[in-house]
Amino acid sequence: MINTSGRKYFNVNSLNDNINKRFWECLLVIFIIGLLTLSFLPGWSQIMILYGLAISYVFMIYFLTHKLTLQPEIIIYFLWILWAICGLVNVIDQPLFLKQFRTIIQIAALLFVIAGITALKRDISMVFLGIAIGGTLVALSSYYFGDLQSAGDVGARTRTEGIAGNANSFAYHLLFVVFACFYFFEKKSSVKFRAALLVVIAALVIGIIFSGSRKGLLGVFTFIFLWWFFCRPKQLPRNPFIIYMALLVVLVCLCYAYVYVMSNTYIGERFKDVADSGTEKRVSMYKEGINMIKEYPLFGVGLNNYRAHYYIKYAKETYSHSEYIEVAANTGIVGLILYFSIYVILWHRFNRIRSMTNDKEILYIIGLLKASIITILLLAIGRPNIISKLTWIFLAGAIGYSWAIEQVLCAKIVSKRDASE
Repeated sequence: MINTSGRKYFNVNSLNDNINKRFWECLLVIFIIGLLTLSFLPGWSQIMILYGLAISYVFMIYFLTHKLTLQPEIIIYFLWILWAICGLVNVIDQPLFLKQFRTIIQIAALLFVIAGITALKRDISMVFLGIAIGGTLVALSSYYFGDLQSAGDVGARTRTEGIAGNANSFAYHLLFVVFACFYFFEKKSSVKFRAALLVVIAALVIGIIFSGSRKGLLGVFTFIFLWWFFCRPKQLPRNPFIIYMALLVVLVCLCYAYVYVMSNTYIGERFKDVADSGTEKRVSMYKEGINMIKEYPLFGVGLNNYRAHYYIKYAKETYSHSEYIEVAANTGIVGLILYFSIYVILWHRFNRIRSMTNDKEILYIIGLLKASIITILLLAIGRPNIISKLTWIFLAGAIGYSWAIEQVLCAKIVSKRDASE
C-alpha cells in the first residue's frame, strides 16, 4: 500500500520539474545500448564503466535530493551482495571472486539507475527500445563479421556469435529483441507496422537457428506460448472450425520447420547430439555443484569459485551451466533464497496490479513481463544469469515499471476510499 507515514515515495510526476524528462530518456537508452554492444569491445568497455559511474552519480544526486525510496528488490539485491561477501571465508581463488564481485557491483548500479528512471517515467518503453536497438546491433554484427554467412553451411559446423563473442549469448540477445517486438506489437495497431514486426521476429528466429543455440530456439517457442496464455487467453475464435483449421495450419508449418531445421542446420545436428550422447557432461556439472552446496551450505564456496573447485577435480575451468546451481554453490542456501526472492516479490507485485486494475495496456504489459520472466527462469536451468547484464537490464525495467504502477493504483484506491468516507 502507499506510504502514509510521511516518508516520500517516487512521485510519478516528479519529472515535471526543471529537469527535462527527455534528459533521463536519452541517458537511459544510451546506457542500455552501450551495455549491450560497447561492453563487448576491448577498450570501449572501460568507457561504458565510466559512463555507468557518471549516470549513477547524477541519478544518485537526484535520488537523494528528492528523498526517494528504493524498490524492495533493489534492497534485497544489495543484501545478497553483502551476504556474498561472507563467502570469502571459503574462497580458494580470490582473483576469481574479485572479478565477479566487481561485475555484480556494476549490476547493482545498473539496477539502481534503470529501475529508478523507469519508475520516475512510469513507462518501460525506453527499456524495451534500448534492448531492441542494442540487440539488433548485436544481430547485425554477425553479418559484419561474416559468421552469419559461414553458419549457413551445415557441414562447416560453425555458429553465429557476432559481437557477443559467444553463440549462446548471441541467441539470448536476439530472444530479448523478440520480447521487445511483442511489446511494441501492442503499442501500435497499424497493420503495416505489425507485419514489419512479424518479419523482424522471423529474421530473429533465423538468427537464433544460425547461432546453434538450442536454449535460444526453445526459449522463443516457450515465450510465444506463454505470451498467448498471459496476454491473449480470451481471444480464441468462437467458431470451433476456425480453431481446428488454424491448429492444422500451425501443426503443418511446425512439422515442416522441424524437418528442415533437423536436416539442414547445425542446430539440428546439436539436437541430435543430445539425443545420441545424452547430457552426461551437464549432469556431472550439476552433481559437482550439489556436492559443493552440501559441503558449504551456509556461505557457499564464494563468488565464481565453482570454477576453481571444478578445475581442481577435472583440470578444466567452467561454470555450472545452471543459474540455480551457480547461485547456491557460490553463495550458499541463504544466498539462493535472497537472490530468487527478487523474482518472488516481483511476481507478487504483478498479481497485485492485476487485481487492482482493468486497464488493458497495463494488463498486457504485466502479462508480457510474466511470460518473459518464466522463459528466463526456465532457460536458467541451463544457463547462469548471475552476471548477465541483459537479464538484469530487463528485470530492472520490470521492477521500476511495476513498482511505479502499483504506487499509482494504490494512491487511486486510497483517494476513492477517502472520498467515500
